[in-house]
Amino acid sequence: MTRHAMTVCLLVAAVVTLAGCPSSVKSEDTSTPGDQTDGSEAGGGQEIATGEGGNEGFSGETDGADGAVGADGDDGAGLADGAGLADGASGADGPDGVDGPDGVDGPDDLQGADESDGGPDCQATTVPIIKVPEGEEVCPGTTLHLDGSESFAANGTVSKWEWSVEQPAANNGVFVPSSTFPNPTFVANVAGEYTFSLTVYDQTGTPSCFPAVYSVIVMCSEGIHVELLWHTPGDPDETDAGPDAGSDLNLHFVHPWAKGPDEDGDGMPDGWFDVPFDCFWFNPNPNWGSYDPSADDDPSLDVDDTDGAGPENINLTQPEKVTYRVGVHYWFDHGFGPAHATVRVYLYGNLQFEVTDVELKNHDMWEVCSIDWTTGKVTPATDKNGGYKITPCYHNPYYMPGPGC
Repeated sequence: MTRHAMTVCLLVAAVVTLAGCPSSVKSEDTSTPGDQTDGSEAGGGQEIATGEGGNEGFSGETDGADGAVGADGDDGAGLADGAGLADGASGADGPDGVDGPDGVDGPDDLQGADESDGGPDCQATTVPIIKVPEGEEVCPGTTLHLDGSESFAANGTVSKWEWSVEQPAANNGVFVPSSTFPNPTFVANVAGEYTFSLTVYDQTGTPSCFPAVYSVIVMCSEGIHVELLWHTPGDPDETDAGPDAGSDLNLHFVHPWAKGPDEDGDGMPDGWFDVPFDCFWFNPNPNWGSYDPSADDDPSLDVDDTDGAGPENINLTQPEKVTYRVGVHYWFDHGFGPAHATVRVYLYGNLQFEVTDVELKNHDMWEVCSIDWTTGKVTPATDKNGGYKITPCYHNPYYMPGPGC
C-alpha cells in the first residue's frame, strides 16, 4: 500500500471514530472491564492522556462520555466534559449534557437576579432621568417643576415613578399632585440644600437598579434675606392647609421712618403695622426707595402663611444705608396654643444671624433684631433684663387680631 493510500485510510478511520462508529473500526480491545471502570473513575476524557495503550484510551473516552450525563445536575458545568462526547462510543448519552446552556442565567445576574425566587430585584436597562428647568440654584419660595418624563425602560415602558426628597427639616414640602406623578411640582421655601431622588418601574413592576439624583441649592444673593419658620406642638398636622388649619405667625420688616404707638414702653414708636414703612402681610410690596420702577430697592414678602409652620420670607436686593428692624407677631393661634419661632438673617447669601425655638403665645409681639446696612451688623433686640424683647397681647388700633388675651 502506498503512503498516500495509507494516509487516506487513517483519515477515514479517524473520522468514523469521531462520529461514533462501531468499534470494529478500532483495533481489538484487549483491556479488561476493570481497566475501563478505572478509566471512568479517573475523570472521563482525561484518560486519553494517561492510558497505556490506544485501546484503553478509547475505553476511557467511552466512560468519560457517560460521565457527561451527570452534567444534568450542574447545568453549565457539564459543558467542560463535553470534549469526551465526540470520542466515546457510548457518547450518544452525552448530548444530555446540553442542558448546560439552560444554566446561562448570567444575564439575569447583571439585572439583579434574585436566585431565591428566580425573579429580578431590579432592571439595569430601566433608567430614571430628572430635569429641573429652574436649575440648581434658586431663591427661597421657588416652585420647582420636577420632570421625570424622559425616563425610559429599554425592554418595555415605564409604568411608575417614585419621588423622594431630603430637605431642610423646617420646609415640610410635598410633591404635588403626588410623589408618583411623572412631573410633580415642589415648593422650596426654606434656604438650604434639597436632594431629589427618582426611581422608575418597568411594565413588569421591576424597579430601576439605581435612582436618579438631583440637588438644588436654595439661597438668594439679595442684600438681605429674612426667614421665619415655626413649630406648634399642639398642632397634630402642620402640613395641612386651609382656614384655621394651624397657627398664624407673621414676619415684619420695618424701615426707620415707620411710626406708630409705643406699646412696648421703650419711649420710641414701635413701627409695627405702619403703612407704608412696615413690610408685612397687609403691605407685602412697599415702595421705599427710588421712584424709578426699574430700581430693585424695595422689600417684598413672598407669602403670608396662615395655617402653620411657615416659612415666611422677606427679601431686599438693594438695601439703603439705614438700620432696619425685624419682628414676629403671633396673629392668632386658632386654638393650637404656643408656637416656637425661628428667625434667620442672610446677607448676600451668608447666614449672619439665627435664633431658634423662641416660645410665643397668642398675640405676642417679638422684636427680633436690627440690621445696620452701613456696617453689615445684625444685633439681637433684648429687654431690660437681657431676655427676648416680647410684648404680650400686642394690639395695634388698625389691625386687631383675633380674641385670646
